[in-house]
Amino acid sequence: MTPVELDDFVQGFLRTWSSHDVDAIMALMTDDCEFEPSSRAWGTHYQGTTAVRAAVEGLFKSAPNIQWQSVRHFAVGDEIVIEVLATGTNEQGEAFAIPACDLLTVKDGKIASKRAYRKL
Repeated sequence: MTPVELDDFVQGFLRTWSSHDVDAIMALMTDDCEFEPSSRAWGTHYQGTTAVRAAVEGLFKSAPNIQWQSVRHFAVGDEIVIEVLATGTNEQGEAFAIPACDLLTVKDGKIASKRAYRKL
């Protein structure tokens, strides 16, 4: 991936997630996708489109206006690292701004794995 292609990919990925369009998000993922959200310190693992879709829907319920902005990103082979700032409000209406990191594995132009980490 060239630097321009990487920038376009990352910005499109973050724009899609920030839109909360679950169908569009799932269109970015492989059929056997994996998702490890940062919602629990000890980790949670979802595999396959049905489980990942449910996890994404749950994320948007718990943070109804969450948005992601790229701080910086880079790629090594089929792995992409995105440092982000996640902002929004939680279910109780409390604002947050959380530094986080997404580790993506790309397979045939789609996301095969999304592992998220954040500061608590």
